[in-house]
Amino acid sequence: MIIAGETSGDKHAALLVESMKKMDDLRLIGVGGDRMRSAGVELLHHVREMSVMGFSEVLSKLLFFRKVHQDLLNAIASEKPAAVILVDYPGFNLRFAESAKKKGMKVIYFISPQVWAWGKGRIRKIRRTVDLMLTVFKFEEEMYKREDVNSHFVGHPLIDEIKSYSDSQVLEFRKTIVSGDAKIVALLPGSRLQEISRILPTMLESAKALSGELRQAGVTVETVVACAPGIDDSVYNDYVGKSGVHAHLTRDVDLLMSSADSAMVTSGTATLEAALHELPMVVVYKTSMLNYLIGRLVVRLDTISLVNIVAQKCIVNELVQNKFKPLVAASLVKELLLNDGVAAEVKDKYRDLKRILGGPGASDRAADLILKQIR
Repeated sequence: MIIAGETSGDKHAALLVESMKKMDDLRLIGVGGDRMRSAGVELLHHVREMSVMGFSEVLSKLLFFRKVHQDLLNAIASEKPAAVILVDYPGFNLRFAESAKKKGMKVIYFISPQVWAWGKGRIRKIRRTVDLMLTVFKFEEEMYKREDVNSHFVGHPLIDEIKSYSDSQVLEFRKTIVSGDAKIVALLPGSRLQEISRILPTMLESAKALSGELRQAGVTVETVVACAPGIDDSVYNDYVGKSGVHAHLTRDVDLLMSSADSAMVTSGTATLEAALHELPMVVVYKTSMLNYLIGRLVVRLDTISLVNIVAQKCIVNELVQNKFKPLVAASLVKELLLNDGVAAEVKDKYRDLKRILGGPGASDRAADLILKQIR
């Protein structure tokens, strides 16, 4: 059984499943998305049902999550899987780890909960319920080993997932958006409807302000919005239409990140993806005031972007909640577009991330360790 509750987890889990199936004859059931289904997982629930953001949204779906929890326990009773693999999504997965352990299941966790950011007390629960923790950051493995948790650093699957493009592919993509020396600014508003509704409108206002400032400087800029899997184009078109911004939509997000000149990126895994594509960016985030205030109480970090957290230094600017204002964001993106020295310095710092995240083969290494655990 394998459980991923978000779009990013679906992608990582699909690669893991493909690696496991190369090594052994397996049947997999669980929770995931279209990528996991394509990889051969029999889905009991889809990630689009599980997608929530923040504490208040979770409360509104508690009854549904209890149903999913029970459905999965029923599947354990009837299917008797060899192990349960949990992929990120700690709010649900850590609770399910306890229930699965009580049923005598072997529990493996791939992509650790961010206990270093908040809720370090959860390590005690992990020690009780998780047989094998597979981490994507080296500092996580070291932290778990100090706490007597069986853990292994396998590297980050993003290294394998990131697509590379030739100069001609990038040029062809750019030709569909701009002509001449015009600039492309990418907007990545997140993968959940709640994120998109709170963040994309301000991103578009920022793009509008940026376009006006650059026009005065004699520079043309085009805006491209990255569309998430499972979110219909009509959602994005509605926000774009209301903003008055001329913006293109694309679902080829990797190619966009390889081709754009700068970006505004919602905090999350997408910031690491953009960094691996060497895309200069401003990281943004906005949630409900309730979620923000609760987050301020429980999160112990001074920075929110994975790029800065993993590098353990400030590489990219962050605009969170009330600091995410159109004129401020426009000013920071403008500097990345017009100041070659600033953009080059950011790209140079990005290159250290590839070393920190480990080499290629994270999914294969994780699959090998999982199969050794269940044989």
